[in-house]
Amino acid sequence: MSLELSVRARERTVFLLSLGGFASGANVRVMDTVLPQLADEFGVAVGLAAQTVTAYALGYGGMQILLGIAGDRFGKFRLVTLLCFASTVACLLAAAAGTLGQLTAARLLCGAAASAIIPVSLAWVGDMAPFEERQPILARYASGGILGMVTGQIIGGLATEYWDWRAALVIVALVYCGAGIGMMREARLNPLVTARPLAGGARLPPLAAIATMLRRPWSRVVLASVFMEGVTVYAAVTFVGIDLKERFAANYGLIGLMLAFFAVGGMLFTRGMRQRMRTMSARQLIATGAASSGIGMILFPLVPAIWLVPVLMMAIGFGAYMLHNTLQTFATQLLPEARATGFSVFATLFFLSQSLGVALGALMLGGSGAGTVFVTAALLIALFGTWFATVAWRMVPAADR
Repeated sequence: MSLELSVRARERTVFLLSLGGFASGANVRVMDTVLPQLADEFGVAVGLAAQTVTAYALGYGGMQILLGIAGDRFGKFRLVTLLCFASTVACLLAAAAGTLGQLTAARLLCGAAASAIIPVSLAWVGDMAPFEERQPILARYASGGILGMVTGQIIGGLATEYWDWRAALVIVALVYCGAGIGMMREARLNPLVTARPLAGGARLPPLAAIATMLRRPWSRVVLASVFMEGVTVYAAVTFVGIDLKERFAANYGLIGLMLAFFAVGGMLFTRGMRQRMRTMSARQLIATGAASSGIGMILFPLVPAIWLVPVLMMAIGFGAYMLHNTLQTFATQLLPEARATGFSVFATLFFLSQSLGVALGALMLGGSGAGTVFVTAALLIALFGTWFATVAWRMVPAADR
């Protein structure tokens, strides 16, 4: 059941939620650029410095289900507002870290504090808009996170090159704080945004609701799909900066710029969202997204000059966001009677799979280099796209096609 919130009020609220998503996007990727400097500063191998990325993903994935349940119980908008302020504190703690252990612990807190901001915001959109209107709204919301990733990677690189990587975390903290203040004001102006709609039927206990979701074959397909994209595409992107520094001796500012083209590819996808929905089915979006990301990653280790990197990064990002936005739309229907809980299970698998992918990639990095990480991820995502288009699609409910 959708709430009767005016279009203007909905757009304003989506913007504020998207600002929180912007900060979260920056928070996710801000450390990718600085891994080589972290290794130098703390006197460890780059693979060990990557534990800061793993810690963030573990914190992010480990808290999402609990916070999703809290969102359904106490209010999605209220929870997102609170978590923006908690993320402000966590980012400042990370900026103040004096050892790799302290930074890793602080990044774990950063992930935990930010974990429900995006999934619960997306669940809020599911409450406010009917299914046929959701994908364009979700794409607009995703623009905040994508721009955040662009900004986070660029600021992370520039801060590392010309000042200090800690400054980037302080900037992220300030954006979180601004988003939280804006949401508090919106809640006072428009109390309807904090309402907790029930999609229908009696409210189930959290574990019973999750069990109900997992008994549905299509739900299992969506969850398996998001796990696969996380462990392949999104985990592999973490190692782009390391590869660029080793192969092209790129400085941190340039690495941040190159990484930002991943999010630029995502922006290119979201700008043409309505047109693609008119010409492509969800099945085609999934298959095309997997193919675009796979081709970009398999070519990445072969690129002979750094000026070609932006083309491949945009191809990877374009495909990754095409794939993820479509899966996100499906995820809003995983558990309509407890939408934040269902979406949080989806998001938990997404980030835990990234954590696993980064850990496995670090092992490959030590043995055979970053090229093996990219090629392996490309082959796996290509297999996934083929499986989804030929086997899994048969299970999709008619209403979601």
